[in-house]
Amino acid sequence: MKYIEAVFNQNYISVILAVFLLLFATKEIIDLISYFKEKGRIKTGSDQDKENIKNRLMTLEKHDNWQYKEISKMSKGIDDIKCQLTEKERADKERTVATLRNQLYGLHAKFSEKGYVDNSGLKTFTELGKIYEAAGGDDIYHEKLKPEVLSLPIKDD
Repeated sequence: MKYIEAVFNQNYISVILAVFLLLFATKEIIDLISYFKEKGRIKTGSDQDKENIKNRLMTLEKHDNWQYKEISKMSKGIDDIKCQLTEKERADKERTVATLRNQLYGLHAKFSEKGYVDNSGLKTFTELGKIYEAAGGDDIYHEKLKPEVLSLPIKDD
């Protein structure tokens, strides 16, 4: 019982001050150790691990930047190829239309000269006309060539 009374009779302000004094002293000791560690360039295992992680991250960032640049170059190259293919396709369509127009004119002239059209010639003419239209040609075929050829009599040789 005497010990219990002694606990309750303690001066708690002294105990609290002692705890704060102990905490303050601990903080100061840690600061002193850190100061001398920095001045002496002493590295702990934790410091070396942090440095290794930092170096690894820098290496990964350099690699990511290099990859980004390479992907950008490839993307630009693909866009260039796409533009070239689109232009080539347009030019090919123009050549196809011009070639088919020439062939349609030739068949029209041949049929007009003969004064009739045969079944195989008419089939060839209409198939060329469909391809001509699909390739983008439409100017003279519907207005002149097709009506004139269809108006000719059909004869088989």
